[in-house]
Amino acid sequence: MRALITGGTGSIGSRLSAALVERGDDVIALDVRPDPVAPSAAFGRVDVRSGEVQNAAFVHALVAETRPDAIFHLAAILSGRSETDSELAWRVNVDGVRNVLEAARAHGVARVLFPSSVASYGLNAGDAPGDASPQWPVGLYGVTKVLGERLGVYYHQRFGLDVRSLRLAAMVAPTAPASGAASAYVCELYAHAVQRGRYTFQVYPHSRIPLVWVGDVVDAFLRLHDAPAAQLRQRVYSIMGCSPSVQEMAEALQRRLPHAQLDFDPDPIQANVVDSWPSRIDDASARADWAWDPEHDLERMTDAVLAELQAGRAAV
Repeated sequence: MRALITGGTGSIGSRLSAALVERGDDVIALDVRPDPVAPSAAFGRVDVRSGEVQNAAFVHALVAETRPDAIFHLAAILSGRSETDSELAWRVNVDGVRNVLEAARAHGVARVLFPSSVASYGLNAGDAPGDASPQWPVGLYGVTKVLGERLGVYYHQRFGLDVRSLRLAAMVAPTAPASGAASAYVCELYAHAVQRGRYTFQVYPHSRIPLVWVGDVVDAFLRLHDAPAAQLRQRVYSIMGCSPSVQEMAEALQRRLPHAQLDFDPDPIQANVVDSWPSRIDDASARADWAWDPEHDLERMTDAVLAELQAGRAAV
């Protein structure tokens, strides 16, 4: 397979690029930065290109040149920065999705996959919303993710494009997203504790959102991509790994790093965005249709992220 990955040097993109290369696929990684967040020997065999997904002419030219069999569209402005730079968020998160879908349709790409988010649910989603639950996001990032989901369904129904989307829980990785997410604490906690010996949470100790380890996200994209179309009953699938409170995350970390100083100084804007999200996601459809089965609960996730940080694979 020949795959194009937008956001290809990011936290998910660099790992997904390496995983595809390791199984024998050719990968083109498009990003605004050249260096991968998660460097590896396999990523050294990736064709890295520089460019912006909000530039429709550029996206069409790149797809026409590279002729990918599949596009993994990961480029996005995340929740925190979406609130401070709404113009950029709209251009990347909405125009970018449409540009990718249009280019895929125009140039015969077989399959397009992209992430949505737990942030798309918003208020009154209930304790464990599923794939068909109402979505009333309170932040612009969540709004753009709902629009992306609906565009994907439209392109599937109108043009027959095989679009598949993962509605992700908040993702835990050794490096926090550079574009700023309200849920960045699920990554920053570990990096700051290892590298600085302390971390101050800007959310409440009782806050609880669904989490998923970055390695499990990569596995989910591969499984969803490879699933036969006949097995899929829908275009958007929700996934999560575990759902600890912030206090439980802090306690799991301190069992491993007892000298780390962890404090709370909640920021009302960030904390309220996080608290507007559901505490769990119902991912039964993903488990049934394409065998979603995350490996990491809170304990294994904590061990995994600390192991990478202590090995020097990631930086704050």
